Amino acid sequence: MDAAWETLERFGLPDGPVRPVPRGPFDDRAVAEAVARLEVPRLAQRERELLLAWLAAFEHHWPERFRRCLGELGPSLLERLRASEHDPNRFLKLRRISIENLAALL
Repeated sequence: MDAAWETLERFGLPDGPVRPVPRGPFDDRAVAEAVARLEVPRLAQRERELLLAWLAAFEHHWPERFRRCLGELGPSLLERLRASEHDPNRFLKLRRISIENLAALL
């Protein structure tokens, strides 16, 4: 899973220390493969919040690209993550960072 998580970080997942905004191109195939490899039940609460914020930003601002990239997996994963407990303030902060990161890539 570490490789999958690192792939998502490369494509804007806001994990770790502050970094420069990533630059494109955005690789739909690599992102879809990384998301598919994630073992969501094994993710820590913090990781689920990060993934939720990133996916929510992607879906809201680039809905066609989100569907094209992740197919049915994206909405179903997003629904599962939204149903899990998360800090709404942390979510908003992480979503804002995700939007900035994704905007530079998409």
